[in-house]
Amino acid sequence: MSGLRERLGRLRTESKEASKEQASPESAVQAEEDGLADGFRQIGVELQSNEQGQFLLRRVVYPLPYYHGRHELSDLISNAPYLHAVAVKQNNEQSEPIEVHKLLFLDTETTGLGVGTGNVPFMIGFGYYTEQAFVVEQTLIRHPGEEKAMLTYLLGHMKDKSHLVTYNGRTFDWPVLVNRFILNGWRRSGPEPGHLDFLHPSRALWRNTLPSCKLSMVEEARLGIHRGHDVPGSLAPALYFQYLSDGNPTHLHGVYTHNEQDVLTLASLAVHFGLLLSGTTSVDEQSELPEGEELFRTACWLEKHGATTPAEHLFALLGKMDELGDSTGWSLALAARYKKAGQYEQALPLWRRAAEKAEDSLLPKLDAHVELAMYYEHRNKQLLTALTFAEKALELGHRRARLISDAAKRKEEKEALLHRVARLRDKVSRERV
Repeated sequence: MSGLRERLGRLRTESKEASKEQASPESAVQAEEDGLADGFRQIGVELQSNEQGQFLLRRVVYPLPYYHGRHELSDLISNAPYLHAVAVKQNNEQSEPIEVHKLLFLDTETTGLGVGTGNVPFMIGFGYYTEQAFVVEQTLIRHPGEEKAMLTYLLGHMKDKSHLVTYNGRTFDWPVLVNRFILNGWRRSGPEPGHLDFLHPSRALWRNTLPSCKLSMVEEARLGIHRGHDVPGSLAPALYFQYLSDGNPTHLHGVYTHNEQDVLTLASLAVHFGLLLSGTTSVDEQSELPEGEELFRTACWLEKHGATTPAEHLFALLGKMDELGDSTGWSLALAARYKKAGQYEQALPLWRRAAEKAEDSLLPKLDAHVELAMYYEHRNKQLLTALTFAEKALELGHRRARLISDAAKRKEEKEALLHRVARLRDKVSRERV
């Protein structure tokens, strides 16, 4: 930590000297008054002071209604209470009711990637709702001596908030901030804020259908947000150190924009999940229907969070997906759900469709054939049909065995199928006698 402070202090001194050399007479006069370079004023950054010192603050107001991507941010005002189910799951206790004005949307830009004490949040962006607008505020420190003032300002905004809305904030942003609070002399007292970390629902819905669940990927693919030229968050530390080195604030313009957009996207994601959980909108209302895997993941997520009506709507839609030419791995999971509920009439077409797909596959799954064999043996009592499916599963098993390297698994699978076929052949022969 001392090494980082020395580096920041040295760069601060160098940046001041460079700024004096490059400043125009007019900007030099202003710089003497408040120490703020013109490059900051160009994007609305101001000098902020409190009892702990100074830091920089940028404030951007988005009057409502305001669309960010597909979603109108004021829609969260009525749908925020539906996020309560997410908060309960994430905080392992009965969370406070969700009120939109008690949410703080938080994103940090830091000097590194870890959560250790040497990682400093040089910029903290946060957003919140007022009666008429969504407001984004961004704090920045020019040297370590401004950190306590910045953190004091953040705490002032947190005191009346119940939840932090983040993307991976539970495991990154918040632990980093906790370390900085401790290093600046604060000790924990009272309960921590609740969390609404949208990385987790994003993974639950999209981990198998998007190349990654990075925020930039999710916002473009599912929220309709296209940033165009954007400074990646991974470059933010290097740009900050470049600013400290030469004192030129324009290096940070892209970082400000990136952080601001991240905060807006958190609000748009909150609207998205709130609308899904409320049942007032559904993924099938999009212009292009998502593939079955995403529909299934979404339905399971809704069911897990108590939104049974919209979940059942999606499950019913999935049952008709063969009309749309979709027949993928989710169908077996959906069939298992129907089987558990005793709804075999819904499970049967899914098993049959999966069985047909398996027979055309190079590495076939045997589950559908085995399930059909069990159904016709134990419930429908059509032993010959059950034997047909069991023998087909054994045949597919031979094809599959050539591509499975796990010898123990191959042996176990083969023995189970041989036992089932032998038992069914015996039953069929005794039935014919």
